[in-house]
Amino acid sequence: MQGRFEGLTETRFGIIELSPPRPRLGAGRPEAPALKVLNTVLWVLINGAEWCSVPKGEQWSPKSTTHDRLGKWQEEEVWTDVPAVLCGIAEFSSLIDRTRASVDGFFVSGKGGGEDVDYGYKGKGLTVHALVDGNSMPLSVTSTGASGNEREQAETLPDTINILTGQVGRPKKRPKAQQGDKGYDSRDVRNKIRRRGISPMIPRRSWPNRWKPVGRPPSKPVDRWKAERTFAWLQIKFRRLVVRWERKNKYQRGFLCLALCMLWIEKIPASS
Repeated sequence: MQGRFEGLTETRFGIIELSPPRPRLGAGRPEAPALKVLNTVLWVLINGAEWCSVPKGEQWSPKSTTHDRLGKWQEEEVWTDVPAVLCGIAEFSSLIDRTRASVDGFFVSGKGGGEDVDYGYKGKGLTVHALVDGNSMPLSVTSTGASGNEREQAETLPDTINILTGQVGRPKKRPKAQQGDKGYDSRDVRNKIRRRGISPMIPRRSWPNRWKPVGRPPSKPVDRWKAERTFAWLQIKFRRLVVRWERKNKYQRGFLCLALCMLWIEKIPASS
């Protein structure tokens, strides 16, 4: 997403399969083309601008139309399979590295309040959790309130990985190892990760007068910084994700899903 965003090309738009506009019964203005609406949503997502600052022109749609369609797309689950299809294309092109996945989360300030926004030790907002592969590409992403338990997300994120290859058989989804920082230190978390056939790489916390753990120490993370690089991409390329202004989850999750799609579209070669 380098330079000024001027809209998606026809090639990139063809990768994202949107449902065609439904025919309207009776009189009324027809729905705006999906490409114009999607370009306007991406403009707000990339620039982090207010809805009232949406540009006017032939390639953009009105702000009220764009805001309404973003919510409808999320309610109708139009974007549900798009990230899975993109991951399937990446899997076919051998772009997914499952050697060591990393799990982490970053805080999003929720100045506008709204659903799932609560107070945590970092302030008022929510936490975005992500499981990324060895190339810092997101495999699974979710968001919870700022006071939520991050350890629970380390257990459930591997189960929400979805890859659609269009071929017969179940594709491989889970990584071989999962890295995390000391905040995920828990014997129960490690055991649940092992039951999924994943090797946990979570170091133990240390403090004065702690009893000496019995047994072999767990494996330490090797390149957990790759999760931090993913968060840097999300916050620099898509400035709307830095601060949550939407009061309803469907708009925030729609922005987050679009950001993941754009990261994968940039990664996938044009010939694919």
